[in-house]
Amino acid sequence: MKKIIFTFTTILSSVITIRAQFYNDGLVTNDGDLISDWQTQWFNSANGIFNGSNSGVFEHLGPSLQTFINNGVYNATTSHTDQFLGPLGATGAQEIGGSMRPFFFNLLLNNGATEQINITNTDGANVRNTATFSNGITTTIRSNHQTGALRFENGTVYTGGNSDAQHVNGYVSKIGNGAFVFPVGSGTDIRTVSMNAPAVPSEISTAWFVGNPSGISDPSDGATHPINAVQSPVTSISPFGFWDWILVSGDDDNLGVTVSIPDMNSFATTASLRLVGWNGTVWIDLSGSATASGNTENSTLSGIIPAGVNITALAIGSINFVLPLQWQSFTAVIKPGCVVQLDWITSREEHTAYFEVQQSTNGTDFNSITRVTAAGYSGQSKNYQAVDRNVSPGTNYYRIKQVDADERSTYSEVRHVTINCGGRQTVVVYPTVTRGGVIVQLPQNYDHALIKVVNTNGQLMSAPVQGVGRYRYLSMGALPAGVYLIQVSNNKTNEEYKFKVIVQ
Repeated sequence: MKKIIFTFTTILSSVITIRAQFYNDGLVTNDGDLISDWQTQWFNSANGIFNGSNSGVFEHLGPSLQTFINNGVYNATTSHTDQFLGPLGATGAQEIGGSMRPFFFNLLLNNGATEQINITNTDGANVRNTATFSNGITTTIRSNHQTGALRFENGTVYTGGNSDAQHVNGYVSKIGNGAFVFPVGSGTDIRTVSMNAPAVPSEISTAWFVGNPSGISDPSDGATHPINAVQSPVTSISPFGFWDWILVSGDDDNLGVTVSIPDMNSFATTASLRLVGWNGTVWIDLSGSATASGNTENSTLSGIIPAGVNITALAIGSINFVLPLQWQSFTAVIKPGCVVQLDWITSREEHTAYFEVQQSTNGTDFNSITRVTAAGYSGQSKNYQAVDRNVSPGTNYYRIKQVDADERSTYSEVRHVTINCGGRQTVVVYPTVTRGGVIVQLPQNYDHALIKVVNTNGQLMSAPVQGVGRYRYLSMGALPAGVYLIQVSNNKTNEEYKFKVIVQ
C-alpha cells in the first residue's frame, strides 16, 4: 500500500498563514492506497467523483469543522475505510457536510472520546459494512429528519455508540430486512429502539425527542401529538419524550419494536406501562399486555406495529390514571393570632390547574375555603401556602384537593390541629426587651410544651427554663446582646408560636 498525502504548496515573499482546500472537480480513485488529507477542507464538487476500493484507507485529518464536504459522488466499496481522526490527528470536532450523501464502506469515527462528529450533509450519509464509534456524540440535523440521517445499509454492523456519552443525537435509518438497534438519544441520554427483522426489505428512520409530545413538533410531519388524545385501554402518555418513527419505504406491518425508557417511576408502575404509537389521530396501545422489564431508567418496553396502521411516532403510555404530581409534604400549624398556616410541597407537576384548600370539623364533611393556582408543569419541587383565618373551636381537619386541566383530581393526606383561642388561651411572652429573662405564659393543656431559644442564624442557644404549670421563666441573661427567637410548640395540637426578644 502506498501513501498519498494531499498538500498545498506555494512560494511567497513573506510568511503568512495558508488555509488550503483540496477541491475535486474530476475523478479521484483510491484503489488500495493510504490517503492522508491534512487540508483545511476536502471538497468534492458537484462534478467530482471519488471511488474507494480494494482495502484502501482515507484518513480525514482536516483542522476545519467543515472537514469533509461532498456535493458529488462519493462511492466507497470492497473494504475501503474512511477514518475521521481529528484535526491534524488531535482531538477535536469534525464535520461531514455537503448536499449529496457519501457512501462509506467502513467508517471509523476516532476524533476523541468526548468529541462530536457533526453530520450536516443535507442528504445524510450511508454506511455499507461497518461503523466504529470511538468518538463522543454524533449529530445529524434534526430538521432534515430521515433525509439527513446516518443510514446503515443491509447487513451493516456497528461497535460503540451504545452509551449516554456515545450515541447519535439525531436521526438514524436502517435499510434492508435485518434486525437492528438504533443507537439514538438526546446528546446526554441514550434511548435505543430495537426492531425485529422486517418481512420485506425496508427503510425505517427514528430519533428520540425529549419533552412533552403535546408541545414539541414532530419534524417529519410538522405536527404535535397531544398526550390527552388516547384510545382505550391507554389512559395517559408520558410527557418525558417520544421517538419519531418514519417508514421511508417497505413495510413495518407486525414489526416487533423494543425501546429503552427514561425513569418512569413517577409516571406508572411496571405492570401498567405500555408502548404506544401515534396513528395520526390518537395514541394507541402497541404492547397488548405488560411487556416492560421495569419502570426505572434503561428498562425496556416492547410492542408490535399493527398491520395496516400508519404509525408515525412511538411513546410511553399507561393503562392506569397517572397522578399529575407527587406530594412531598403537607403541614398544618397554628400561628399567632389563632390562624392556621397550611404549607405543602409538590414535585413533577404535569398539567396541574389549581389547588383547593378544604376544611372540616368532623374529618368527613369538607368545605372549600380558598383556591391556589398551580404551576402547571414543573420538574422541580414547588412550595405552596395558604392561611385559614376563620378557624373553628376544637379540632380542625384540612386536606388539599389538586385539580388538573382536565378536571381530574387527587387529594393530599388529611392534617388536623386543635384550636383553643378563647379568653387567655394563647401563649404570651413578656417583656420582649430584657437584660435578664422573660416570662412565658402558657394556655391550658400546654404542660409538656417545648420551649427553646435560637439566634438569627437558627442556632439553638442555652437558656434554662424554670417553673412548672402555665408560667415559665426563661433565663437569658447569660446570652450575648442581640436578637433572639423564642419558639413554643405543643406536639399534641401541632401548635407553634414564635416571639422575637431583644437581649440588651
